[in-house]
Amino acid sequence: MDDQPPALSFSLLDARIEAMPDGPASILKTPRIIYWLNILGSIAIVFGLLPFLLVQFLTPQWWMVRMAQIGVWSAGLLCAPGILRGLAVMAREFWHWRIKLVEQSDHDLAQFRGLRAWLQTFPRADVEEHRNFAKFAHERLGSKLVLLMGGIERAGILPVLVAGFFLLREVDGLGIESLADVPLWQGVLAPFLVITWWIGVIAVRMRLTHELYAMVLTDALEHRDCRHSSVACESEHAS
Repeated sequence: MDDQPPALSFSLLDARIEAMPDGPASILKTPRIIYWLNILGSIAIVFGLLPFLLVQFLTPQWWMVRMAQIGVWSAGLLCAPGILRGLAVMAREFWHWRIKLVEQSDHDLAQFRGLRAWLQTFPRADVEEHRNFAKFAHERLGSKLVLLMGGIERAGILPVLVAGFFLLREVDGLGIESLADVPLWQGVLAPFLVITWWIGVIAVRMRLTHELYAMVLTDALEHRDCRHSSVACESEHAS
């Protein structure tokens, strides 16, 4: 029977990190249902903006008007729970932010130490190999992100707010005549902003994950080297 422990892998490391408790800051974590409502709300925004793009190539029709109106109402209903929850949580946490920060820092440090001790049970060569790959993947993905988006991911949620502003401004009193007056640049830009924002969100989360892997692996390597150096120094003094 093979009783050897499993080899280090990113799947194993990620499972170990995911199993760690969130601590006092768990309330800030978006619930799964809110997460999916936000995704559906973004899809609804794109759905509502499509008529402004279609009208550039097709004859304006009443179904386009209805499509835009359904999109804006659906987006509002789907995004409202997340917005209201976010405001309530931030208002609740604002007054005690210093206490919460200290509590979360103590919790994270304890979890970090446990993760470090676990990583030090693996061969140094394996830890170093995974650390180097995580750093390379982080830098490589950053280069691709700049090439694809030109740094627009740094704007945060602003692109979605701009697209929502376009939709709300045009949908008020919308008719076939006003739909036909929407300029081409606006009809193309608004849906593009929302889609690009979602691509940026996914890419940034991937970069942050690689950055976390590199950080914990580097920490394990550095403490292993420090420990070995201390043992070597004690042996020299003893001799």
